[in-house]
Amino acid sequence: MRGSSFAGLTLLTILTGSGLCQSKLPVQQAIEAQFPVTKPTADHKDMVTAGAVIDLQKDNMVMYAVTAPLASTGTYKDGRFEYGGFSKFTALKNKQAGATRTFVAGEKFWLIGVVVNDDGVVLEFLSDPISDVRYKGFVKYPFPAKGSIPAADVVVAQIKESIKAEPMEGKESAAAAPAAPAPPPAPPAPAMADIPPPPPPTDAPPATPKTISLGQTKDQVTAMFGPPTKVVTTPTKEIDYYPDMKVTFVKGKVTDVQ
Repeated sequence: MRGSSFAGLTLLTILTGSGLCQSKLPVQQAIEAQFPVTKPTADHKDMVTAGAVIDLQKDNMVMYAVTAPLASTGTYKDGRFEYGGFSKFTALKNKQAGATRTFVAGEKFWLIGVVVNDDGVVLEFLSDPISDVRYKGFVKYPFPAKGSIPAADVVVAQIKESIKAEPMEGKESAAAAPAAPAPPPAPPAPAMADIPPPPPPTDAPPATPKTISLGQTKDQVTAMFGPPTKVVTTPTKEIDYYPDMKVTFVKGKVTDVQ
């Protein structure tokens, strides 16, 4: 009898855990759809793939230098960020070592991680370099009842109280614009006489190769190479992509060409 009860309890535990896991996925997908995630390098010193720029909506969010030995998780609750217990101790230790920074509403950074637990969601953030230092932060958004995962839109609404994602170029406008009707077929072109071959080229000197120099403006680069095929904008720089190179601008001037 005891063995049967134990087996039933084990099966109930497995089924309950499976249900929680199934309900976590829609929450994570909804968060990542609302706040596109950025992929950083392993050392957190640069970005591999840029997601949405995140705007902070509330004051007093504590973040830690990426080189700090300790980084605890704060909590967003009742409309504010809280740091108590070990989080408060860790923040104080890092502050004494000059390894923390308190962010306020209006500042910008990136979302680089989303973890959905049984009792809440933990988001990981990463800033651009500030005085040559990048900062990372962890914030937990607790669920109202532990072990009961709310609907995805409820969780997203709670997160949106504290952060907002800026629209990503090319995504929102493409989704909002209705599809253009197909143009009518063009009439057949009239028959044309054979075109004679062009005359042989003269001995003109070859054209001067186009080059980009550090310090050039975006207008100068566009005049030589035309508009880029893709533009990624961050709070501190702009990266223009061409078929065979990418050009980085800081304050409107070329700082790097790859």
